[in-house]
Amino acid sequence: MNLQRKISYTVLILLFFSGSLFSQNSISEFKDKIDFYLLDNFVRMTDNDTVFVSNLYDYSGDSSREFYFYNSKTRQKIFPYGFEMAYPFVGKTAVVKYKNRWGLIDRSGRFIFYSLSSYPVKLTSYEKYAVFDEVTRYDVRNGIFRESSIYCGEPATPDYFISKSPNGKYNLIEVNKGPVFKKDVDSIISKKDLIYKSTNQDLLILKKKNKYGLYLPDGTEILKIKFEHAKFIGNYVMLYENSKWNYYTYENNKLNLILSTPLECITPAYQAKIIGVFKKDNKYNLLKTNGETLPESFDYISDTATYGVKENVLVIFDSEANYYNYAEK
Repeated sequence: MNLQRKISYTVLILLFFSGSLFSQNSISEFKDKIDFYLLDNFVRMTDNDTVFVSNLYDYSGDSSREFYFYNSKTRQKIFPYGFEMAYPFVGKTAVVKYKNRWGLIDRSGRFIFYSLSSYPVKLTSYEKYAVFDEVTRYDVRNGIFRESSIYCGEPATPDYFISKSPNGKYNLIEVNKGPVFKKDVDSIISKKDLIYKSTNQDLLILKKKNKYGLYLPDGTEILKIKFEHAKFIGNYVMLYENSKWNYYTYENNKLNLILSTPLECITPAYQAKIIGVFKKDNKYNLLKTNGETLPESFDYISDTATYGVKENVLVIFDSEANYYNYAEK
């Protein structure tokens, strides 16, 4: 390898790792104060609200940032007092931290619950109950105390599974019947982790000889194997052809083309009118279903497009992909 080629490879490696580290460092300085798991879930559970929370507008008496709740139209405080930490309202309540203890407030600013200890608040996986003091549960949507979580039974056994042969090829196996496809393929990508017969709406991407096609689990061909690349992202199927990504949805046994664009989304978005997050020139942006993007790019956007970072400011993206400044380093 000659010197020029070595230098080129070194530069590419440095650019790759610097981009990765930059994205991680974009939120690292917020992690001591903000639980990003809570933030991500609360944002996705929040509809377009007339109230937002931010720590960018006021300072407390000891010069440390406090979070205040504001009217989104007037930009006036909803409550005169601030909190050490606060998350957006979900339904009737918001989780806050006050005097080193976590609690749940209603829309009047009154505490529904105030912890007796400094245990950090947690969130249950399924019902999204806020858990205080490691035992006390509240439904954050309505502020109602819950005795316990709902018991979740074992999932039903899937009707299909993907198998790999000794020669490195793949096929889809229907339980009790055997292989679905007559010939093995180079790769099979499932839209869902578990594949069932019930709706037959689960899609599969098949790869053969570096080309991709779209099929149903019963072997029905939706699009023949001819595309240059393909992948799933959220509710969308991405198929690459003629230097463009074609974004489809599959509903009621019909494939619907939503958008054709050179932009490649790398992670999905929770907003209905947003396809996903894309990266360009080491900056992040959101791709809308109409092909538009946000007016500015960000240093980082989360995998579900709930929050992003630009310079030293953390923003929250609402369900319409509008955004506001939530916290500052």
